[in-house]
Amino acid sequence: AVGNLHIPGYEMPWEDKTFLYPSTMAPPLQVLIDCSNGASDYGNKFGEPLICGWTRNLGHRLQTGERFEWVKPIMMSGG
Repeated sequence: AVGNLHIPGYEMPWEDKTFLYPSTMAPPLQVLIDCSNGASDYGNKFGEPLICGWTRNLGHRLQTGERFEWVKPIMMSGG
């Protein structure tokens, strides 16, 4: 689960472009790409992505103006 992905060329109307991330945090799309790359580096040496299944993203602003977003991704693996 990660925040809004903001995939270039694939804009979703509910994704808030005003959400900024501190320099110590990777944006959600980069997190998923790096997870896939890291899993393929660790799991096999052919560079095939090992992530399959589903991902969720959520990020919106509440009526109070508070930002609500998933920012702590969890990666599960099996062997």
